[in-house]
Amino acid sequence: MRPEIVTKMEVNLDSLLYNYQEIKRHVGKAEVVPVLKNGAYGHGAVPLAKSLQEAGCNHMAVAMVDEGIQLRRAGITAELLVLGVVLPQQLATMVEYELTPSLGDVASMRAWAQLARQAGRQLPCHLAMDVGLGRLGFLPEQAEEALQALRELPELKLRGIRSHLSHPAGGKELNDREFARFQQFSEPFLPEYPEIVRHLAASKAVLLHPHMYLDLVRVGGILYGFDYEYYPETLKLKPLLTYTTKVGHVKTLQPGWGVGYGLNYVVQKPIRVALLPIGWSDGLCNQHIGKAQMLVRGQFATVIGACTDFAMLDVTHIPEVSVDDEVVIIGSQGENSQTVGEFASAGQLTASQLLGRTSLRVARVYTKGGIVQDELSILS
Repeated sequence: MRPEIVTKMEVNLDSLLYNYQEIKRHVGKAEVVPVLKNGAYGHGAVPLAKSLQEAGCNHMAVAMVDEGIQLRRAGITAELLVLGVVLPQQLATMVEYELTPSLGDVASMRAWAQLARQAGRQLPCHLAMDVGLGRLGFLPEQAEEALQALRELPELKLRGIRSHLSHPAGGKELNDREFARFQQFSEPFLPEYPEIVRHLAASKAVLLHPHMYLDLVRVGGILYGFDYEYYPETLKLKPLLTYTTKVGHVKTLQPGWGVGYGLNYVVQKPIRVALLPIGWSDGLCNQHIGKAQMLVRGQFATVIGACTDFAMLDVTHIPEVSVDDEVVIIGSQGENSQTVGEFASAGQLTASQLLGRTSLRVARVYTKGGIVQDELSILS
């Protein structure tokens, strides 16, 4: 018998597809590629990928080879671009699962071409270049080196050139400089490879730099409706998830009593404390203590303790709180609400950091048209 789900993130697939279509409308001719890395930023990669594929999405991106394998084994047939580091011993597996690598040096290009010769066909790839983030990719001045390697390696089918801004909200001078570096690198390829797609803009650049849309944009945070502060008036998106749990225990503590490991909080006056079955494995961190709030019976209550598997709320001002009451961490209750960004920032985290560290002890429940479609948890 399946026990009742006490702690869950409910993911609205209708909102996912709404956001996908709205972003496509907003960026015009540029192709929109959903980024499903790290379990679709904690939402669950497979259910979201299936929903997107059913809606006609035929190009997605992940960070790691294993993430691409996971989607292939789940029946995803869309083109899958691997954005992250690929080690030489992983390349043969990428051929087997028809994953497209981002190659950032000539040695990787040659290794991929060798596998193409063995397979007896061209293999697709994107070239990664570094505009200032210090990650994977060629430097701007290495364009001719990469182009010459392509000329010598006809087994490679160049699909695109990509990079990522270091700080999209960092001001015009910085972003103009990095955009110029990208153009410097990519322009020499266009006469010989006119069909390639150039992609620099990820979520924040989609909101802030329309001139950087180019041929393709990669969207993660905005696809999931994260509440960035700089949305244009022309783009209204919906959050995908709510995060809820329940009160497991209520007790009164007297002055001098400690709450949590290391006496991070010491009671100063008599208080009522509600104990919750969530902790560090479920997105919380020590920085949430004393700052983060959750909703119970429609009112905000402050987190005063967190351990690996427990969180403690001060509910002194809500005397009617009792065991089994719903607690809303992200979402709405009564007249109040809290976004994923608000709860994350209270712990000095970003939304993607918060959700990415939330284990599958927090069941993901997927709905469409108000009806549960799927579940992802340690029991599923």
